[in-house]
Amino acid sequence: MAVQDTAATFIGLTNDNEFFSAHYLAEVFEGDLAETLKAWEAEGEPPHRALRNLHQGYFALRHRLKSERSAVERIRQQRDFFRELMGVLGIPWQPHNREVAANAELPVLAALGDRLWVLGALDPENEGEDPLSLTLDARQFFGEGPHFDALAGQSWYYILDQAVLRQAAPHNETPPRWVLLLSDRQGILVDRYKWSQNRMLRFDWEEILGRRDDRTLKATAVLLHRESLAPVDQQGNPGQSRLDSLDENSHKHAFAVSDDLKYALRQAIELLGNEAAAQLIEQARSRKEGIYSGQNALDPEQLSRECLRTMYRILFLFYIEARPELGYLPVGDDTWRQGYSLESLRDLEMVRLTTDESRQGRYFHDSLQRMFALIYEGYRASRQGDQLHQSTANAFTLQGLDSHLFDPARTPLLNRVVFSNATLQRVIQSMSLTRPSTSGRGGKRRRGRVSYTQLGINQLGAVYEALLSYRGFFATEELYEVAPRGKNINPDELDTGYFVTRAQLEEFHDDERVYDHVDGKKTLRVHPKGKFIYRMAGRDREKSASYYTPEVLTKSLVKYTLKERLTDELSADDILDLTVCEPAMGSAAFLNEAVNQLAQAYLARKEQELGQRIPHEAYQQELQRVKMHIADHNVFGVDLNPIAVELAEVSLWLNALSGGHSVPWFGYQLFTGNSLIGARREVYPVRALKKQAKEGYWYNQAPRRLSPESLLNPPVDMMD
Repeated sequence: MAVQDTAATFIGLTNDNEFFSAHYLAEVFEGDLAETLKAWEAEGEPPHRALRNLHQGYFALRHRLKSERSAVERIRQQRDFFRELMGVLGIPWQPHNREVAANAELPVLAALGDRLWVLGALDPENEGEDPLSLTLDARQFFGEGPHFDALAGQSWYYILDQAVLRQAAPHNETPPRWVLLLSDRQGILVDRYKWSQNRMLRFDWEEILGRRDDRTLKATAVLLHRESLAPVDQQGNPGQSRLDSLDENSHKHAFAVSDDLKYALRQAIELLGNEAAAQLIEQARSRKEGIYSGQNALDPEQLSRECLRTMYRILFLFYIEARPELGYLPVGDDTWRQGYSLESLRDLEMVRLTTDESRQGRYFHDSLQRMFALIYEGYRASRQGDQLHQSTANAFTLQGLDSHLFDPARTPLLNRVVFSNATLQRVIQSMSLTRPSTSGRGGKRRRGRVSYTQLGINQLGAVYEALLSYRGFFATEELYEVAPRGKNINPDELDTGYFVTRAQLEEFHDDERVYDHVDGKKTLRVHPKGKFIYRMAGRDREKSASYYTPEVLTKSLVKYTLKERLTDELSADDILDLTVCEPAMGSAAFLNEAVNQLAQAYLARKEQELGQRIPHEAYQQELQRVKMHIADHNVFGVDLNPIAVELAEVSLWLNALSGGHSVPWFGYQLFTGNSLIGARREVYPVRALKKQAKEGYWYNQAPRRLSPESLLNPPVDMMD
């Protein structure tokens, strides 16, 4: 079932399954149209104004169709409206029957090469049915006939899937990139590249032409105009689709949102760290163990790691709940959705906590901890069910994820802490809403809701790895920040921070001291004694070597690396015997890309070998199934950072998860270690370190290799 997101700013325009990200469409898209609209205004009557003028004729058509029973006459009257609409959108009227398969024709209103086809759907009962569910009527063909009408009686969804958008030599060697399917109630814009995810744009003519909202008319005209879908230059040569540019901006905005998440994560880790430290210190006082000093000192690095794990757990839940098609969480079950889901907490993100009881309460904490436990341990409420989940009358089934990330043993400090509603509400809010920022006009842009559906594994990986080079520490005394001269006003919190004491601050000029400039007021940035600070300080990034490879570079490097192995002689089954190892995997960006490209190569070669094509509606499921097999059997990785290894486990799992398949365990494929030194266990005897003749020293001898079992029973000469 399609997920429909209607942008509140565009009445009558429905963004099915996030053709564009919801936040982009609501917050950014309108600004991207400004240049086009300005150019149209300069040329004369702009298309959006002509679109507004269709109002009277359209509703006259609707009135006539209510009483018209002749299908032939209904088709004629509809096509009069389609012709007028296409004229407004700059699309030429080119009615003809087009052969799309052997002995199968299709009535086409316009076909601009392999770029844009316009089709018409007839609603014979005038009930406002979804155009994709309507069927092709044999009377829609042009001319007297006879016609190759094998597709007559088939739904337009089937026709698009099996005939129009499917490459089939020699009849349809170059399927159209864009398809505009028109009915008297709706228009549906389909991008062949997004069809497999059921992502499309719907235009409700009754709403658009009835309300005549100016913003919606402008958006509709730009999105459906020939200049946007199939432009030509002055010489008549094909130009770049404007919608491709808008789509690129949408993806760029997704990366901008991932940047917002980096800020949110850093701030959230500081919030959690400070509340956790306060509670742990108070617990130590109550046990009369001192206040975490000396041997009992609270380790800021351990606290940082545990807060980071907690935030990555929350980020995982946001991501997996936004993807019901993966079939892991029981998102269709009312018990889960209303009682356990993170979405239920998002609904409370803006609720005002007006009393001390509500602010200091533990509802958010208990809800999150219960979700973490369910993910790690799983839950089975029924004796029957599939491998992942099955709804029952009052419960659900969920398979546990055996991952280090959700292992409670990995957060021993935070297991003793109960975070307040006030703190966790701020955390959920920062992860749910984009960062408030100032627009170029000097005003504040309102915060939008983060769309996790549009964020891919690569964007999440960028968020993951951005914070691996950060570290937490306690301010042992009051600390101030300094920055290079001229960069001291509201410096970026994700950049390297430099901290000095009050005495040291006197050594810096005023334009090197960091100030916060908010609402016209400039204040010196100061961190009080005892505060937990989570920042990248000094040369942390260089020392950690944490850099995230951009997606475009990852794709290119993997493509040309695999090209050496994916030769013409390699069969589909041979691909399943390849081994991929990433010696410095980070959050598994390269491993995920290798899994993706190997799975696509396997399916392409298997189809060629069998002489069969996978049905369109089944392709994505088959691709995920192959990705899961390759991820579970063929990929291996090592990283020096243990948290990176945990993130790689989850990243591979998210990328390859397929509904109905078991949850894999990557514990024997992904390891924490140093690839430069190696993972072998080779040792020198202790006596080789003692003073003796030169030839007896360790550097004049080869080390002795030991089996892994020697960790339990070390050789005697190692302990001498």
